[in-house]
Amino acid sequence: MQVEQQEGNRGTDVAFLNVMHVIGESILKLIGIKKPKRFKAKSIVLKDKQLFPDIYAWPFIGSDDIRIFLEFQGYKDPMIRFRVASKVSLFCAQEAYIEKVQPVIIYTEKRFFDVARPMQIMNADNDIAIQCNFKEIILEDYTLEELMAIDKRLILLAPFTASKKHTKKKRIALCHEWAALLKEIYPPKMHINALDIMSIFILNRFRNLSLEEVRYMLNFDLSTTRAGKQLIHIGEESGVKQGVKQGVKQGVKQGAKNEKIKTAKLMLKKGMEPKLIKEITRLPKKEIQKLLH
Repeated sequence: MQVEQQEGNRGTDVAFLNVMHVIGESILKLIGIKKPKRFKAKSIVLKDKQLFPDIYAWPFIGSDDIRIFLEFQGYKDPMIRFRVASKVSLFCAQEAYIEKVQPVIIYTEKRFFDVARPMQIMNADNDIAIQCNFKEIILEDYTLEELMAIDKRLILLAPFTASKKHTKKKRIALCHEWAALLKEIYPPKMHINALDIMSIFILNRFRNLSLEEVRYMLNFDLSTTRAGKQLIHIGEESGVKQGVKQGVKQGVKQGAKNEKIKTAKLMLKKGMEPKLIKEITRLPKKEIQKLLH
């Protein structure tokens, strides 16, 4: 499958765009497309409103197949169906397209599907004014065997088939198994790219794992890849922000304490009793005793 990408900040969706680069046809098989080779995919940014559908797949010239809109959903968003519907509608309006479309949402976990509200808007007479139906896939509902029965290359999605309740020992064993299968299925020239994608999905599925633990599990150093470097950069930025936040908090706390000490010194100069000063400033007795010397 041909995959094109427009520039723009797409966040974690980049991982799924990479999936389309590697196994775009396999993903189309997963959603039930019978002739996936007849499609090419593109990551697009819709004009004016700056809406970002994950992937838009359209037929090659000469084919009358439907247009496919793929959205990968990896977090809770009650309005996800409304957002996808708006993206599809805006595309059709901009392109003056009135033929068949297929909106698809691929959820990584069932809980993200469960919170999604139906795409249904009622009018004043309580009739349906606007409605949109979707093809929806929940990766968590599949076993690895079921995914690979559709297409062996879907081994990349293996992390989403694993229970989050697995012990670390079990996770390590599974990751070794996945890596071995991946290397059997994909040609050597694709190993790095495929392992890169799988590593990100492992980190997404098991949030408490570190890059070092994933490296051990897959015998693959994610930190050397572009995606891995992005993850490290995000982690560093998060650490800096947390450090600044903590520093500000500590600074405010220390500043407040300094003001109390300053007030206590003035009170002592005016001959006020330490007991009264303690009640007013709420400074510890030891702090006030130090000011007496």
